[in-house]
Amino acid sequence: MSSSSVAAAGGAALRGDGKKLVRSPSGLRMVPEHQAFSSPFGLDEPQWVPDKECPRCMQCDIKFDFITRKHHCRRCGKCFCDKCCSKKVPLPRMCFVDPVRQCAECVLVSQKEMEFYDKQLKVLMNGATFCVTVGTSEKPELMVCRLSNNQRYLFLDGDSHYEIEIAHISTVQILTEGFTPGEKDIHTYTSLLESQHITEGGNARATGMLLQYKEPGAQDVTQVKFTASEDSNSNKKQSATWLAAMHKAAKLLYESRDQ
Repeated sequence: MSSSSVAAAGGAALRGDGKKLVRSPSGLRMVPEHQAFSSPFGLDEPQWVPDKECPRCMQCDIKFDFITRKHHCRRCGKCFCDKCCSKKVPLPRMCFVDPVRQCAECVLVSQKEMEFYDKQLKVLMNGATFCVTVGTSEKPELMVCRLSNNQRYLFLDGDSHYEIEIAHISTVQILTEGFTPGEKDIHTYTSLLESQHITEGGNARATGMLLQYKEPGAQDVTQVKFTASEDSNSNKKQSATWLAAMHKAAKLLYESRDQ
């Protein structure tokens, strides 16, 4: 990335992070003042299924009446009775301030995502040390890699400094190494522009990552290679944990784009 690109990205990273409290039919949400500054991992609120189109619960098929009330799942927008849509759980991907009502299927998905928001986001923001090769450079550089607090940039800090906008990342490839002979150099891959997900080997350990991104107006993609630092076992463990969190982030990023 050129110095001008870095400067522009740096300025962008500092702007537009103001938030506002809005009330929607689903509840209170703390959202960015400008849509352009939304988290790349976020999801838009769904359109609710119109009341006239759902006379029955879309799970158990019970008919709605004065006693059996109708509720909308805040995640999928479908209609359910109270029994099938009674749980209220956090939904940070839609910026809700409080836990919101969700159907049983969506509750499971949201609960799985909470591990990312409770733990893995912090891991990504705390950062880890990697040997980083940018573009066609032949010499890797030792860098601390971390996610920005607004979740929109990947910061690479060493003798050089890079800021990669998450929204411009096109592919993420996690490099893994197996614990047994024959499992070495397993390459697992996800394309954020297609419907492929990373598949992980049960005994595989993440050792690095290939990332591709494209600057606005640029014709070619830039590839960045991250290799876990061999300085110490603690560094290797920290790097592997960070890569696992990045793997989950890539899945959420794909889902957000697919929406």
